[in-house]
Amino acid sequence: MNDVAATANPPDVAVNPLSRRRSLLGRASHGLVVLLPGIAILLFWQWASGRLIKEIYVSKPTAVAARLVELFSSGEIYPHLLTTGQELVLGYVIGVAGGILGGYALGRSPRLAKIFEPYVMAFYGVPKIALAPLFIIWFGIGIWSKVALAAIMVFFLVFYNVYSGVRAVDRELVNLTLVMGANQRQLTYHVYFPAAAPYVFLGMRMAVPYSVIGVIVGEFTSSTQGLGLFIHEASSTYDPAGVFAGIVILLAFVVVANMLAARLERHFLRWKKPTAHGPSDI
Repeated sequence: MNDVAATANPPDVAVNPLSRRRSLLGRASHGLVVLLPGIAILLFWQWASGRLIKEIYVSKPTAVAARLVELFSSGEIYPHLLTTGQELVLGYVIGVAGGILGGYALGRSPRLAKIFEPYVMAFYGVPKIALAPLFIIWFGIGIWSKVALAAIMVFFLVFYNVYSGVRAVDRELVNLTLVMGANQRQLTYHVYFPAAAPYVFLGMRMAVPYSVIGVIVGEFTSSTQGLGLFIHEASSTYDPAGVFAGIVILLAFVVVANMLAARLERHFLRWKKPTAHGPSDI
């Protein structure tokens, strides 16, 4: 009997370390493959600056890194970071909240959709960058004009994703839920929100770079502080290392925001099974 139990439940001591080692090696090799193109670009940039292109135009990765160290060690960049961070967070949150509420309202009401969809489409076709001077007139050169521009750019991306997700809900499922006695609140939380959740998170992730664009364009137009102002001043004083340093910080903003959005998506959609198998190793 002991032999049978030992055969049915083999010890994991000899298997787990090997599988763990393979997993670590797989992650390390994947990370290396992802980093290789970036490393190659940086090496080529370092070599080509001053040889193929004048350094005054493109600077060098080492000069950009030195400029970043200087900016953070001196504290010069912190007021700009704080201002741009506030504008990004406020604009993104307001735009996402408005997009979810507006998309859900029009998705649930075909009558409202017929009335307001043409107006939304017309306003969506207006280049949002053209609204920057108008928002500055309305809200001044402080943070709120940049918040408004970022929020309006985020709103439409989230709105159309939520609207499409709500409209895509199976009507038979809705009718069956109503027949079983569900009220509108239960229908919202147990049918519409789970069905539209993938669309919501897709819109949220797509909206991240657009919120950055809205804030930076607003700061380019008129501002007293912010990364957009810092980049603009660096370009006007022929400081390419400063320009690239500001761009690197903006890239860090986008990467961190995308990582947070992806983590939220994995947390709230952990119930959703993958629809396709991953690629197999050959």
